[in-house]
Amino acid sequence: MPEAPRPGDLIGGRYRLQEVAGRGGMADVWRAEVEGDMGFRRVVAVKQMHPALAVQPTYVNMFVEEARLGSQLESPHLAEVRDFVAEDGNFYMVMEWVEAVDLGTWTRWHYERGEGPRWELVAAIGVGVLRGLAAAHERHGPDGKVLPVVHRDVSPHNVLLTTRGLVKLIDFGLSLAPDREAETTDPGVVKGKMSYLSPEIVSGARPCPESDQFAVGSVLWEALVGRKLFDGQNDYETYVRLRDCQVQPLRPLRPDVPSDFAGLIHRALSPRPEQRFPTSREFARQIGTALKKVQLRKDLHHMLSKSVQDARNAMGMKSRTGDLSALTPIAELRPEEPTAIGERLRGLRHKLPGFLGRKKA
Repeated sequence: MPEAPRPGDLIGGRYRLQEVAGRGGMADVWRAEVEGDMGFRRVVAVKQMHPALAVQPTYVNMFVEEARLGSQLESPHLAEVRDFVAEDGNFYMVMEWVEAVDLGTWTRWHYERGEGPRWELVAAIGVGVLRGLAAAHERHGPDGKVLPVVHRDVSPHNVLLTTRGLVKLIDFGLSLAPDREAETTDPGVVKGKMSYLSPEIVSGARPCPESDQFAVGSVLWEALVGRKLFDGQNDYETYVRLRDCQVQPLRPLRPDVPSDFAGLIHRALSPRPEQRFPTSREFARQIGTALKKVQLRKDLHHMLSKSVQDARNAMGMKSRTGDLSALTPIAELRPEEPTAIGERLRGLRHKLPGFLGRKKA
């Protein structure tokens, strides 16, 4: 197992590690500085794979694939991947530094204060996430052929809200692309957080862009209500609720949400992919139309920026990129626990029941 890096180490001859800004199950994210020529300095984020996983080809391939796809996707709503370094047995992904809080933490902060977030802000967040997904779903190869990237892990902790009022979708570590060298998912296994999978995925179908739409609908529902839409006592109970698409109506829980916006969320949460939106871009456009009907006195970007700064200040986050669980698929795992790493990672690989998709008589 390679030796873990330390503060002050120089990576790739240019990136000086300063401090760990967040820890996750597959990687740590460091605050670092580029040391360029003539005294040039710039803050960057360096995502470092845990040494315990750096010796396992399956997880190394996932990490490399995340960097490869991230470098090909261009959108202000995706975190930019700028470089990749393999050094002394460790692997590092260099990304833009984002001062932010993740959507799950931001939502929890609102409800801990006794009030849900304004629906207009949740709608604006949805537009940002969907525009990021559109860049992934509409990716083109060198020959102009569409090579869609399915995220497969759209969840509150993978949506960052920046102090400038921007929305960024992160972590393509579980993504599915037609041009990846190899698929590492075993038959009968699905990847992603169980509560945000779609009915077709838990029924054994291949993930598609419309599956990401379903996850967005679930995320927006959760942000508005303050709890998960699909949350059973265990994975099996959650699986049944997802398989049967047991969607609780939104407006009885949030009567302030306009019926047209609630209708868009429920359309995204339709049981079958073809019942959802033609594209994520169209989903975003229709949310934008719903927002235009509201006469807002303040700019939504300004409102979101202020709420993010208030949340970060209240939680004393300072220079962190976000909640500790925002950075990688599994939260708050110390890298000196290699056995626990394997156990936690299996939480993203769900063995489905043998009767896939079959309802009980």
